[in-house]
Amino acid sequence: MKTKFVLGCLMISASLAVAQAAPAPQISSIFNADGAAEPLAASSTSFTYIIAHWPYGQGFSTQAMLANSGTATATVKVEFFNQAGASFSVPLSGIGLESSEILTIDAGDVSVLATETSQRENSNLEVAWGIATSTAPLNVFSLFDDGPSDTSITGAVGAQAAPAAKTFRFPVSVGGPTGFTAGVAIANPSSSTADVTVMVLNGDGSVKGSFTKTLPANNQTIFTLNGQRISFDSSLFTGSVAICSTEPIGLVTVGFEGAGTFFSTSVTNDPCPQ
Repeated sequence: MKTKFVLGCLMISASLAVAQAAPAPQISSIFNADGAAEPLAASSTSFTYIIAHWPYGQGFSTQAMLANSGTATATVKVEFFNQAGASFSVPLSGIGLESSEILTIDAGDVSVLATETSQRENSNLEVAWGIATSTAPLNVFSLFDDGPSDTSITGAVGAQAAPAAKTFRFPVSVGGPTGFTAGVAIANPSSSTADVTVMVLNGDGSVKGSFTKTLPANNQTIFTLNGQRISFDSSLFTGSVAICSTEPIGLVTVGFEGAGTFFSTSVTNDPCPQ
């Protein structure tokens, strides 16, 4: 089921033609090393978080937990989009089909926005993504779960939703006896096309290979490292991935091990390798 989930997302992405692999350009020619690691700056009155992946159907459901640990009440607008960038209505638990939702989160409180759990029994896999804009700083955490019905969950994995940024770095494992498959979901909240360079680094920091994805404005895609122009043999590869974009993007790592145990990894905003 988990393998079908990642592959299903990839098939949707391919059908929309929102990301195309191409030879990687010289990193130094397109990135400013001094500013590449800076996240998308929030204004003095708003804070923006990218929920880069919101799948549901075929056993899956997604929810976001929004925590306000500050001293002021937060007014939050969450907007949903499909992979092609169009406004998209998501069946929300207790609310119904909505393409956007306004939340009021008091200081110290946590609000949950979730897909209706009956959608796990939907035979179609739907993939959305979202933007949460708040009047106060938040901690936004996404949880993806899997189960045969709305009352039974067999697995879950969570990942933090962060502000958009131009650079990301995270550890990765591919292959090996238990069959690690590493994937990434990226979303472009900007008004311009993002050229995204993905560099796979060996355990010693040297570059194993790289490829690019072109992501139009407001588009989202998901892909696995195993399916790109980088050769992995049957042995376990352990290294890291550096992602460098010409526009601020949102990102979440998704992957599975063996028969389909899902995992996510922590992500930093380290500068692009030079």
